[in-house]
Amino acid sequence: MADEENFRGLYDAAPESFAAAYPEVPSPHNTLSPNIVAARWAVHDIYGEDMPLIAVDLLEVGYDTPSLRQLAGETSIKNSADAEPLVNAMLRELGISQLPSEEEAKLLTSRQIAREVIAGLRNPWAAASHLEIVVWSWDSENADVLAIFAIHDEINWERAYRRSLPELKTALLDAFSRLALLP
Repeated sequence: MADEENFRGLYDAAPESFAAAYPEVPSPHNTLSPNIVAARWAVHDIYGEDMPLIAVDLLEVGYDTPSLRQLAGETSIKNSADAEPLVNAMLRELGISQLPSEEEAKLLTSRQIAREVIAGLRNPWAAASHLEIVVWSWDSENADVLAIFAIHDEINWERAYRRSLPELKTALLDAFSRLALLP
């Protein structure tokens, strides 16, 4: 197999920055931004058992509310249902009066992931898989998200019917760059 078609490590290769090739793409938001946390929580990209550590991280970067402190000290959260009352209170105290709609949360999370790919914080193939399975559950009407799904599927086609791996990677990065520019 030629090097260009070597799929070994495709999903676990270290991320690399593509910011120079896509200078129009803004940097990703801080992953601890209350809006990003709220969007990820709304689409189940983070779970209840993740929230105490996220609360600790929020405290460390300077956020401080009663519910945030309580959530950071929780040791009995086993699932999202256990965390939901505290997470909702914490988000309200951080200025998020209500969670975004499911569609809005999926788009916000997708835009953040796309910006992280371009900035070199995420592996593009692993990010494509994550978007397809976790964030969207294979169901989107957004053209750029659908393009990412199609490219991600194409790597499984027989060689005679798909583009080369470098061509697929370029197409994937182009789709991520368009997604990263969503308003």
